[in-house]
Amino acid sequence: MRRIHPRRWMALGLGAMVLSQVVGAGPLGGKGKSPIAKKSDIPLKVEETIGDLAKVPPMWEIRVEGVGLVVGLNGTGSEAAPGGWRTKLLDQMRKAQLHNAEQYLASPNHSLVLIRGKIPAGITTEDVFDVEIELDANSTTTSLAGGQLIRADLFQVEFSKKGEQLPEGKKFATAYGPIMTGTEAKPDDPKVGRILGGARVKTDQPYVLIINEKRKSFQTASIIQQVVNARFNSLKGIDQEGMAKAKTDQYLTLNIPTNYHHNQYRFFQVLENLPVLDSPALRAARMERWGKELLDPKTAGAAAIRLEGLGRNATDVLKAGLGHPHPQVRFFAAEALSYLGSDAGVNVLSDAAKNRPEFRAYALAALAAMDQPASLLRLRELMSEPDVQVRYGAFNALRIVDKTDPNLGRVRVREDEPEPQEGDDDAMAIKIASAKRKSARKTDPFELYVVDCEGPPLIHVARTRRCEIVVFGKGQALQTPVVLGVGPIQINASDGDKEAKISRIGSEALDGPDRRVTTSLALSDVIREVAHLGATYPEILSLLQSAERQRNLPPTDRPSLVVDALPTAVPAYSEAQIAGKDATLKSDPGLEKTGLETEKAPRKGLLNRVMRRPNR
Repeated sequence: MRRIHPRRWMALGLGAMVLSQVVGAGPLGGKGKSPIAKKSDIPLKVEETIGDLAKVPPMWEIRVEGVGLVVGLNGTGSEAAPGGWRTKLLDQMRKAQLHNAEQYLASPNHSLVLIRGKIPAGITTEDVFDVEIELDANSTTTSLAGGQLIRADLFQVEFSKKGEQLPEGKKFATAYGPIMTGTEAKPDDPKVGRILGGARVKTDQPYVLIINEKRKSFQTASIIQQVVNARFNSLKGIDQEGMAKAKTDQYLTLNIPTNYHHNQYRFFQVLENLPVLDSPALRAARMERWGKELLDPKTAGAAAIRLEGLGRNATDVLKAGLGHPHPQVRFFAAEALSYLGSDAGVNVLSDAAKNRPEFRAYALAALAAMDQPASLLRLRELMSEPDVQVRYGAFNALRIVDKTDPNLGRVRVREDEPEPQEGDDDAMAIKIASAKRKSARKTDPFELYVVDCEGPPLIHVARTRRCEIVVFGKGQALQTPVVLGVGPIQINASDGDKEAKISRIGSEALDGPDRRVTTSLALSDVIREVAHLGATYPEILSLLQSAERQRNLPPTDRPSLVVDALPTAVPAYSEAQIAGKDATLKSDPGLEKTGLETEKAPRKGLLNRVMRRPNR
């Protein structure tokens, strides 16, 4: 699961606004006024929630663009044509003190490109997002395959009321990395491409909570800030810092609590249902009422959200739902408990992840939010399940909790250089030089994992948001005979061989001689050696695709190579949570479809669009 946020939550058929109306209906003890309300303010009512006073607006995005230089093309580039983009790029190169900038722009192994992206709301400096690459209208470049974008700045794109693009705006982000040719609109066009997770923002972009027109006042903003921060806060040093900050009488900014960072949609559901007025008597009455509603499958989802808003005091009430005979009640109770830090429902969530596709994505998100030893154990066990979405979903959830967990099986693509041994000549000088190399060492060009787990052999690759290869099952090896090639990279092994010969044919772009290495047939070794020879992530994915077509991957009765196999969200979850429909009566057979053959199909539903934002 990647981060879930409320972008187009109406795509599920129902939104948080509907939820606040459904669960907020009905008196809970009469009317009351805020003790600090002014005569000019509309009196607060007992049943009113944050959602009655303010709303998070439809998800906005900041459009950004820039110009950059792609290098590493094998003679398919072109000299940058005269014009504004060339002038802008030359200015940037000169500011970076790059000598002979004109020669770089004239090389057939380089190309000027345009970079475009959309920065989603709520993104932080620790998050990344994709950008698309295209050529200038006057460019004669024939292909961007094998190219790498040099770090470039991205600026905000703004338009006038007449639709005319305004001059370059504020610098918002930077982008760089290897180009994967093709986009969603033009998957087979070598003149366009994407850089997966290749961009980062300069500053955090918090959400905004807009106060309703009739309730706008500094008093209302202050009340909302107090209510939100009483429920959602975190330690910053030794001080507690709230998630909301009143800016004017019209809006507040919102940060996301850590345990909701990958499921921001749920955070806004809980937030919009926080009661504005509170007291021990009101809280006791609400607890009793919502506890009864939790035990009814038709109201369990809404009641769980409201109880979650009460905080850990509602834990015992929620636990009562875990023993209910209806699976929908058990699930919603367990889900709410997880965001309160309780592992009481871990078995319910694990079972839902395995057996209930309608709840799977949210079950895995809840296990990640729990961050308890019991939930980590379940996620490790789920990585051995035969279902592809369960396996990769559990892997992704475990990485959200702790990206250094040894059970993820992270493998360095670039090997560390050996440390100098005591007694070596000039050991001190070597250590100093080694320290300098480590401080300047580049990160791996992509993430590689070899998961030690049960289940059929599986290789998972990402084509959105990150460069990542996950090999499920140790000991996976190429099946001989092997004849694979992409660009300058060739892999060969005769039938029965125990090793593979990998070669890179020298090219003008790399300005080097042919290079050859021999390695074992183990997939992880082959991938690493190919990367050492300079193959980019897109080129390695092409090699894996060829290996699958030629049956060089370990045999299995399931797809051996899959892409972006995150759990699929369906409207059934929202219908069950908000409208009270029984989602457990049937499941969507389309949930099992995944793999490279379905990559170009549009993925519908909230989670399919937003879980792809990488966790921090």
